[in-house]
Amino acid sequence: MVRRHRRSGSRRWLLLGRLQRAWGRQWLVFAGVAVAIAAAGVLAVTLGDADWLETLTFFGPAALLGGLGVAGLRELGRNTITSVSSLGRYRDYAVLGAAPVLTKRALRELPPDQRTPLGCLAFQPSSPFSTAFRDLQGALASEQIVAFISAFPREGASTAALCAAASATQQGKRVILLDCDLRTRTFTAALEHEPVAGVLEATVEPDKWRDFVDEEVETGLHFIPAARATSAWRGLAGAAGLPLMMDRLRDAYDLVILDCPPALTSADGPVVARMADKCVVVVAWDETPVSALRDTMRSLRARARTSTGIFVNRVPPGYRFGRLRPT
Repeated sequence: MVRRHRRSGSRRWLLLGRLQRAWGRQWLVFAGVAVAIAAAGVLAVTLGDADWLETLTFFGPAALLGGLGVAGLRELGRNTITSVSSLGRYRDYAVLGAAPVLTKRALRELPPDQRTPLGCLAFQPSSPFSTAFRDLQGALASEQIVAFISAFPREGASTAALCAAASATQQGKRVILLDCDLRTRTFTAALEHEPVAGVLEATVEPDKWRDFVDEEVETGLHFIPAARATSAWRGLAGAAGLPLMMDRLRDAYDLVILDCPPALTSADGPVVARMADKCVVVVAWDETPVSALRDTMRSLRARARTSTGIFVNRVPPGYRFGRLRPT
């Protein structure tokens, strides 16, 4: 009886959380439809002889139900990734793993100056978040150059790349991480680094790549950051020295991780990702549409499907995805 009560309560909280996220996404749609219907009622009273009370009695509930109906249909029409089965006819895509969202409660358990994904890896090695990236290493064990890429910005590809690199470093591998996203420079900013020269400049002199390497203090991770772009037209896709530098890094490290620009908003992303032995497509739980994932996979079609896998990011507490268990 106790177990059944806990399970029922857990399901209620999960449903409440899903409704809250749905409202956060669709409240503007609800408001727009409701205001439009209400405005039609005001117009009917203004131009006709309709009674205010009768109009309010009809158009008030109509505005509420119309807004909820359109918002509900729009939410139900979101074909996003929430489980392996949600991939539909694309279930043959290899799912490499999933990581839970770092909640405020989980971050409060860390030292004040370490409330970051790296801090979680360093100070909570047995947490589900840290375990997820250790498990990911099993899927990457036979690969030497791995590219992390997402469909759109802010889906967690840079964080996943940084955490995968730090986790591999903790396991004793020689790892280097390259910030190949020259526009957003997400992990360079996360490490509070502001280099004068970075990965793009290193491709000009690929034999001197060691001059551009830096080291993260807490984990000892080697990385080549991205400097601020001096020209919007320069990118890694056209850097002639990049393949040679990849060969040099392959000789020096056990694992080379590339943090690539988003596949659907940058031409550089797929081009750089195709240089890797394996591509990890990072998707955000209940945010990334399956259609965007399909288009990203298509942009990487120069590689065999077996060399491309999916890593699901920000799975909320209480949900299971692959090896990730509810917490």
